[in-house]
Amino acid sequence: MIHAKVILAFALMAIWLSCGAQFSAAQWIGADTNQTSPNTWHAYRRSVYLSSLDDSIIANIAVDSKYWLWVNDKLVVYEGGLKRGPNPRDSYYDRVPLNKYLHEGKNTLAILVWFWGGLGFSHHSSGRSGLLFEMKNGRQVIISDTNWKTIRDTAYGPSISPKPNFRLSEPNIFYDARKAVDGWMTGAYSDRDWPHASVLGPPPMPPWNHLVARNIPLFKFDRLTNYTDTVRHGDTLVCKLPYNGQFSPYFKIKTRAGQRIFMATDTWFLGAYPGDSLYTICSDFITKEGTQEYESYGWISGHEMIYVFPEATEILELKYRETGYDSRLAGSFESDDNFLNLLWKKAQRTLYLNMRDNYMDCPDRERAQWAGDASMEMLQSFYALDRTSDQLSRKLFLDLANWQRPDSIIYNPVPESGWKLELPAHSLAPFAQLWNYFLYTRDTSTVSEVYPALRKYLALWTIRPSGQLVYRKGGWDWGDWGENIDFVLIQHGWYLLSLQVAEKIARLENKMEDAAVYTAQIKQMKSFLNSSDCWNGQAYRYKDYTKATDDRANALMVIAGVVDTSKWKQITKVFNEQEHASPWMEKFVLESLIQMGHPDLALERMKKRFREMVNSKYSTLWEIWEHKEEGYHGNSGYNHGWAGGPLFLLSAYYAGIRPDETVKDLYRIQPLLTGPKKIATTISLVQGSFKMKMDNQETTIMLDVSIPKGIQAEIMLPLSAVSIDGLRVNGSRPNPARLKTKSGSYCIMVGSGRSVLICKRRPS
Repeated sequence: MIHAKVILAFALMAIWLSCGAQFSAAQWIGADTNQTSPNTWHAYRRSVYLSSLDDSIIANIAVDSKYWLWVNDKLVVYEGGLKRGPNPRDSYYDRVPLNKYLHEGKNTLAILVWFWGGLGFSHHSSGRSGLLFEMKNGRQVIISDTNWKTIRDTAYGPSISPKPNFRLSEPNIFYDARKAVDGWMTGAYSDRDWPHASVLGPPPMPPWNHLVARNIPLFKFDRLTNYTDTVRHGDTLVCKLPYNGQFSPYFKIKTRAGQRIFMATDTWFLGAYPGDSLYTICSDFITKEGTQEYESYGWISGHEMIYVFPEATEILELKYRETGYDSRLAGSFESDDNFLNLLWKKAQRTLYLNMRDNYMDCPDRERAQWAGDASMEMLQSFYALDRTSDQLSRKLFLDLANWQRPDSIIYNPVPESGWKLELPAHSLAPFAQLWNYFLYTRDTSTVSEVYPALRKYLALWTIRPSGQLVYRKGGWDWGDWGENIDFVLIQHGWYLLSLQVAEKIARLENKMEDAAVYTAQIKQMKSFLNSSDCWNGQAYRYKDYTKATDDRANALMVIAGVVDTSKWKQITKVFNEQEHASPWMEKFVLESLIQMGHPDLALERMKKRFREMVNSKYSTLWEIWEHKEEGYHGNSGYNHGWAGGPLFLLSAYYAGIRPDETVKDLYRIQPLLTGPKKIATTISLVQGSFKMKMDNQETTIMLDVSIPKGIQAEIMLPLSAVSIDGLRVNGSRPNPARLKTKSGSYCIMVGSGRSVLICKRRPS
């Protein structure tokens, strides 16, 4: 048997070789050898002569924390770098294609590096600023070394505004235009007086250690754009955006020197309670004399951009630049129910707003990858976005696994600085969705990589002979926002769902001994949950729980397959009478109603519970069920992706498009015939767009589907609703070989291309 230390040595060698392959000669460099001051900015320049251009020129770039890259006066990378890190030790690097920006002859490279140097819930600070750069052009290699010139950009300094709350890793931005080095990133600028960079050492070296390639796309950025409207209130200008987005503010003005300009959005201050003022991110600007323009690079979000200008300021231009994760809003859902359409679109907007370096709970208060929020956002991404979003979903699971503590605890949010608390519900929730990740992506390598972490985490619980879990509080005993939380049942529900996923993955991995253990534990736990300790004849309630029956806990029992059909009537009554779930857990209540054959009741409850959000002026969904305009919001905000469960339900159930459990590249089309009469939906697959239109009339049902090449679909319609005699596919009776019945449905196989299915309805 090979010793564990030998295996570890081989693993570390592989990492080192990978790092060395990308950075064969580059050195970490800086303005000095001790760049540890928080919230500092450094400018780097170098001119390079290229006698010819290779077909593929890739620059590998690493920093802590963010950078902006100009090549020959053109901004090529807006906010490069990922929040650190891939694990508690190491750092990321970017791979940036540069072919179309370089030319033969002299080229100017300019990089602005922003070092945060603070704690937070989404970034693990190395404690030191630096730059690592390597670009290969044939045999020519341009590296970070003493040939680079660099200075600390002292126009940037500590902000004079209230600091962001402790959850945010990003600091505020302060810029004094009187100290600006204008045009330093251009080829015409002379850096003759700049000092040469100091060499800090070759990779891998502390504190950045080994380097891991960025595993999501570079962020996209748009041109500067006019606001949709601007309203003046004295010295304050409130500028409207078309929707809540990630952006940077810009202005061009004429004024005298030494005046302060303040910039923030309507989400800058979310309220306060003792010991925790919920400030987000803002910017300060000190003017120089005359005409000047400025863009504040740190992204912010909101529906309104607020500028506070000093007196006697002539405003020449006000604009913003939208940035964000490089994924298109490629999915759609339209029906004859405008409420559902707006709810779906608000969920899509909220989802995209909560994506960048990682999935996040919100784009303002903390930007943290709470795993329960993130897994709900992942589910929506399969229907709302194009498939570049899958890379962020993959990163979610790798982050959780690679940050697993030595004692096997999965904690979140990660990456982080200074937070190590486990929330068992939030840690189990994403693993309960890992099988869904596999079904929609068929990414076996990530599932294989993550499975050992899941296996170790599940092993932390003790299962008694009765099938009951020994309850684990973790570092934060949290089940959901709100009241009437049946903690014991909720933990059993999440654990059972994760156990079921582990069983499926074990079989996929041909780990049959593991699968057999999980199968036995699943049976054992279901028996306990259906015993008198948890089921009282009317609802699922743990025997020691004394408050109102918990709708969310009962929903997990349905989703986990604990509930049989004999209990559906009682559980449905629970959902008709109890409304305690947060917008996050509400998805499972609604899904339970659908699975128990009550999609009509699910829609009624969905419209009731989400009415205030849908009817609000905001383009996004909220963390809790109400939003206050003034004062403390209950530690909340109006843009939380965890509220977007209805997007998944509308697309996966009411439109009815889902991947097959066993066959790759096979999708089911099984629309619910309760609810909207007309639905038009698009989902983005790797192979192309998958489109479906449904027209559900009193006497006929029409389905018009367009399926990309390489995909097959099985259309399923209930035997009770349609007549086989009137069935036509593209005007003809279907080939009997492609028609069968199962699970109470007619099943018609269709291939790639367009297929129009028309069938007669049976009389009600």
